[in-house]
Amino acid sequence: MKKIFCFSVIICALIFLAGCNPNDQYAIEKEYWWLQRQISRIFKNPNASPPSELERAVDKLQKFSDKHPKTGLGVESEFNIARLYIVKQEYEKARTYLKSLMDKYKESKAMLSELLFMLGNSYEIEDKWSQALEQYKQILREYPLTLRGFNVPIYIAQHYKAKYQPDKMVAAYQEAIGHYRKLAAENAESPLGFKAKALVAQTYIFLSDWQNAVTALQETIEKYKDKISMDGLMMDMALIYHRELKDKVKARETLEKLLAEYPDSQLVKTATAFLKELDKK
Repeated sequence: MKKIFCFSVIICALIFLAGCNPNDQYAIEKEYWWLQRQISRIFKNPNASPPSELERAVDKLQKFSDKHPKTGLGVESEFNIARLYIVKQEYEKARTYLKSLMDKYKESKAMLSELLFMLGNSYEIEDKWSQALEQYKQILREYPLTLRGFNVPIYIAQHYKAKYQPDKMVAAYQEAIGHYRKLAAENAESPLGFKAKALVAQTYIFLSDWQNAVTALQETIEKYKDKISMDGLMMDMALIYHRELKDKVKARETLEKLLAEYPDSQLVKTATAFLKELDKK
């Protein structure tokens, strides 16, 4: 059975669970747990389940969602309806249902990005990559600052990696770098700008372009060092200098700077041990 991709439940929880009574939430979770047990048979062995079982599962999930419309699990049940259609290879039903949810949640960019992503997944699982890519590109155009929007450029590149298409993979990573640089420039004074800049470095790492990776990390540190702790990025730089660029001098300088600027960091012990390791070699 082909892999079924899931959406970010965390997003939905953040959107819908604010102010939820803990006792009510426990009851909802218990009810949903039983529902999951009933539908798990279809996910485990979709080919063996008859159409009537799918119909019952969809009906129960929809009733649960209607009963708990402003909870994360209520939203998850809706996504599970689409997932059930997908594992049963009823792709058009899945897409029709997902599009109905887009209308329902049209005011939430986070939800729309997740729905588009699952719509893309439905095409990808059906081996219709060009249609899948259209959905993913729409996320980049319309919802680039959502959690899914940040993840999609790398997701596209990793698709090509999994398909053993190195030229397309490299091109997709280069496109991702340009996309993240644009987002970083447009949101330079916000945490989103920091995230985008950090993703530039991460993408260079995926490309094994180590010199550009440390350059991007250094640019991020210089831009945001007065706003966010940079000890983690400095450790990343030191590791790249040592393991990939074979530059012990730069690795040591970076670790010493980390210890000097962040004496209370949780990475102090690790950095100190790293320095001792460098001294042995």
